[in-house]
Amino acid sequence: MESWQIPTGGAAVASTPADTTGGPSTSGDEDHGDSDVPGRVRIARRVLRTIVREAALGVAGVTNMAARRGAWSALLGRPRSRDGVALTVRHGVVAVDLYLLVASGASMVAVGEAVQEAVAAAIEHMLGMAVDEVNVYIRDVA
Repeated sequence: MESWQIPTGGAAVASTPADTTGGPSTSGDEDHGDSDVPGRVRIARRVLRTIVREAALGVAGVTNMAARRGAWSALLGRPRSRDGVALTVRHGVVAVDLYLLVASGASMVAVGEAVQEAVAAAIEHMLGMAVDEVNVYIRDVA
C-alpha cells in the first residue's frame, strides 16, 4: 500500500511499499520547525482517493463517479482508475483524473470547472499537498 508522509512543515513525501522505513529517514540533528512532537503523519492512498471522490460528489450537477473504460489511457501511461478516480503522486505533487456522470441539463463546462476547484482545494486544505492538475472526463449524463 502506498502512503504519503507529511513531515513538519507540511510538504508530502511519498512512501512506497518497497520503502520499509516509511519515507525519508531523519536524524535528531535535523531542524523540524517549531514542533516538539516526534513522529510522522502517514496518509494512505485510499484516504486521498476518498477526499477526491467526496469533493467531486459534493459539486452540484455531479450525480456519480464513472468507471474508466478503454485501453487508451493505459497506452498513454495514465494511472488506473478505481471508482472514477485515478491518482498520480510524484514528489508530493498530485495529479488527478476524474470520470463523472453529470445531471441532465447541467452546464458541463461549469460543473467540470467547479469539480476542478473543489478537488484542488480539498487536497491542498486537508492534506497540504500541491496539485498539479485535475482532469475531468464526463462519461455520461444521468
